[in-house]
Amino acid sequence: MDLKPGKLILYFGLFCFAISLLLIYVLFFVLKEYENGGLLSVLGMLIGFSLIGLYLTLHYFKYRIIIGDKSMTINNEIGQKEEIYWNDIEKVDYNKTFNIIVIWSNQKKKWISPIYGHFIDFIEPEKYTEKLKRIIN
Repeated sequence: MDLKPGKLILYFGLFCFAISLLLIYVLFFVLKEYENGGLLSVLGMLIGFSLIGLYLTLHYFKYRIIIGDKSMTINNEIGQKEEIYWNDIEKVDYNKTFNIIVIWSNQKKKWISPIYGHFIDFIEPEKYTEKLKRIIN
């Protein structure tokens, strides 16, 4: 089974790129007064929207969670792979602050977004923490 992001993430990333193009237009053709922080604010927004667009577009094309019989493999945005074996998982927790699922395996944490929560069905329910059990039920 291959879990991957939905098209909404791609659309939002492309929307951020479109805003970046609009900000380039504003920077070169609309902004006449460079004092009072105008240039700095437009550059800041341009960098911010460009980075968000780049991250979301890479997330759509590169991020995958591949679920197998013995393990799950997580491919992140920059091409790194991490394999977590089902029998090495110590516990599965939920971090309410960041709204993220935390897998403890071999004394390491791996954070996974709840939008990929389908992988939880493959983990034994005894490894869920009480916090995660309350959220699931």
